[in-house]
Amino acid sequence: MRLLSDVAAEEMEMAALSFEYWTDPMCVWALIAQPRLERLLDHFRGQLAVQHKIVPVFGSFPQRFAPGGSWAKAGIPGRVATTARVAADNDFPQVTGEVWGEHNLTSSWAPSLAIKAVTDMESQGLCKPETSGLYTWRLREAFFIDERNITTRAVQLEVAEELGLAREPIERRLDDGRAMALLWEDADERERKRIQGSPTYVFDGGRAMLFGNFDEGVLRGTVQALLENSAEGCSTCG
Repeated sequence: MRLLSDVAAEEMEMAALSFEYWTDPMCVWALIAQPRLERLLDHFRGQLAVQHKIVPVFGSFPQRFAPGGSWAKAGIPGRVATTARVAADNDFPQVTGEVWGEHNLTSSWAPSLAIKAVTDMESQGLCKPETSGLYTWRLREAFFIDERNITTRAVQLEVAEELGLAREPIERRLDDGRAMALLWEDADERERKRIQGSPTYVFDGGRAMLFGNFDEGVLRGTVQALLENSAEGCSTCG
């Protein structure tokens, strides 16, 4: 029996070079990386295929802010200030970071499940190709720019409806475990590939892996080198 994620993987075979893009929906660095990703895909139009993967690194926000947690010392004010500073330094001055203090945020696994529900719909032909990637971006934008609590199902479904997606198929996949199965598959693959965090680019089955805030030149250079090697007859297997 094939994994649910196999369907999406097969759709990547037609392009000269495929890559996985691993992000957390509530990662500010993934917000910053989005324009670079879009320019990369546009520059190599027709040569690249991207598969969006989830690496939820914020399992419990309450734990991070609790005594002894990684964000406990700076607290919510520190997280607000850091988010605003990082965003402003990277061309997103509209991000205030105030969302951290306005909601009882829980876990980035929650919006990750909603994304995987849309991923399954996409694999079944119930929505257009690339809808899952667009939904991921819109959730991230809703969080950082619109300051909405995307850890709640209500907001997840509202954002889906704004993209023209029906609520019922998403809720059904959240309720029957299909979204959870897909998220588990990503988590299992993350462990096997040793994905460190968000964002991470995994090119051509693992021939190259870039984790972090890489500039556009590095991304283009990596893709160009891999495309040239493939053209010269090198194996494209991982």
